[in-house]
Amino acid sequence: MDRGGRFVVAGARGSDVVARRFTSTSVSSTKVLTSPIAAYGGFGTVRLGVDRDGDAVITCHSGGGARAQVWASRWTRYNSGGALELLGRRLSATGARGAVTSLGLGDRPALALDDDGDGMLVFHTVVPKSTPPYSHTRSSARLISRSGTFGTTKTLTSDGRVPRVDTRPTARFTVVWQQESFPYTIKSVTGP
Repeated sequence: MDRGGRFVVAGARGSDVVARRFTSTSVSSTKVLTSPIAAYGGFGTVRLGVDRDGDAVITCHSGGGARAQVWASRWTRYNSGGALELLGRRLSATGARGAVTSLGLGDRPALALDDDGDGMLVFHTVVPKSTPPYSHTRSSARLISRSGTFGTTKTLTSDGRVPRVDTRPTARFTVVWQQESFPYTIKSVTGP
C-alpha cells in the first residue's frame, strides 16, 4: 500500500500472474504480468512490494515442466553453464517496464521497498565445495535505488538459506534467514 492508501493486489490466475490497483474510488482493469513467459505448471508464490508513490515490484514462481523456475521482478533463467541466474526489471506506477538487468546467480528471491522507493533484494546462492555434502548456500543482498538501479551484491552469510527482508518507511532493512548447518538457527541483521 502506498502513502495515499492506494494498493496493489497480485496473484496467480490460471496460467498467468495478474495485478490490479485499488483506490478509494476505483479498481483498475486486470493487468497480465506474465505474458509472454511460459509456465508449464502455472505460477505461484507471488510476492510484491509497493513504494509510497505506488510503484510496484512483483516476483513469482513458475513450476512444472523439466524444472521449476523463480521469476524475480519478472524472471530467472538457467544460463549457459546450467546455473540459475536472477533477472530484474522495474515496473512503474503507470505500468511502464524498465530494462531487464542481470543480477547474477541466485535463487529464492525476496524484496522490500521503503516509502521512497529505495529497496533491497535478498536471495541465496548454492555454492559448490570439494568435500561432502559438496555444496552449501550463502545469503546475499542487493540495494535497489528509487530509479530501479540494482547495487552490487553483498554477502550476508556464507551459511544461510531462504532469506526474507522487510523495511520501515525510511530505508532501514531487516533480513532474516535460516542457518543451513545444524542446529538450523534463524539469524537476522538490520541495516542499510
